[in-house]
Amino acid sequence: MSNTTVKHKLTISRDEAKEGTRKLLTRRGRRLEVTIPAGVRTGSLVRLSGALQITDGYYGDILIQIKVKRRHRKGVLIAVLAAVAIACLFVGIHFLTNSDSENKGYIYTNGAIECGGDGEPIVLINYPDATNPTYAKLVAFIKRDPTDTNSYLKGGPKDYVCADFAEDVHNNAEAAGIRAAWVGIDIEGEDKGHALNAFETTDRGLVYIDCTGDSHGTVYVPTLDAYLCHPTPKPEPTTWDTVAYVEKGKEYGRIDTTRAGSLSYSFYQEYMQKWQEFKTRLEAYNREVESYNQEISGKVYTIGSAEDIRTSLWEARLEEEDQALDKLAKELGGSCYEQMGIVKDIHIHWGKYEISFTVK
Repeated sequence: MSNTTVKHKLTISRDEAKEGTRKLLTRRGRRLEVTIPAGVRTGSLVRLSGALQITDGYYGDILIQIKVKRRHRKGVLIAVLAAVAIACLFVGIHFLTNSDSENKGYIYTNGAIECGGDGEPIVLINYPDATNPTYAKLVAFIKRDPTDTNSYLKGGPKDYVCADFAEDVHNNAEAAGIRAAWVGIDIEGEDKGHALNAFETTDRGLVYIDCTGDSHGTVYVPTLDAYLCHPTPKPEPTTWDTVAYVEKGKEYGRIDTTRAGSLSYSFYQEYMQKWQEFKTRLEAYNREVESYNQEISGKVYTIGSAEDIRTSLWEARLEEEDQALDKLAKELGGSCYEQMGIVKDIHIHWGKYEISFTVK
């Protein structure tokens, strides 16, 4: 997929150029909040890597050219010609003003350093030679990466939460030569958000990946054996690696990477509708099986009698529904992920070498 770049010009005051500022960029009805760092000059460039995927729905970057308002002078106006070196700045929306913090790879959201479960700052380690992968290469890496097997720890002496999962996936991907982003999302009505990762693939655009594991945000549906009244052990998924479906104003969703047939949010909606259908049909099936068992319990039917024919047809319908549910269960997998809430804001951090931005 070729990389399309769309250019925008942004005029700021001299004070804003000196001290830094935040500006809203609106494109096709979507707003991106960009932080301009202190010290920019006319001709400086700010690149929003992958932003066209959000605003236009296709792969590409938005390049912002800075223009600083001229100084007002008293008296005679003098024309001055100066050579301006154009520097391409890869800056974070929450610009790290402290050079030591920047060198350590800390990331800021809404002015605060992002921290892990242990209270220590998240540190992103970026490699300049890391590149955007194909979708197949990304999925293969995620499958190999062991981060999802880590235990989700909360309330102990050394917690390990979603922010830490995302940090490890980011750093492991970069070390493997795959360009990665650390993503924080805010959930409407919640004080705390969630963390995951993003990758700009060369063939399928921006992809969100969530490897947070160990029963965090997972709900299990009872198996078909439930109607026998013999509870089965709670199943464990073979992997916690998931494609995340993230859109502002919509429920945050996850699907196992092996079953994520599409990256579109509509696919996720259809997938969850099938899960709801499965659960509804399974509950109805279990109730009917219970009624059937009560009906035939202790009774003897004459072959060919009206009662024999009626219960035989009933049994055949149950067998047909049992096979249909089994087919649907194999299509959906053994577990689905609980919807954690509606996404309020999305903060994408590509690391200290590149721009990070908030989707508005």
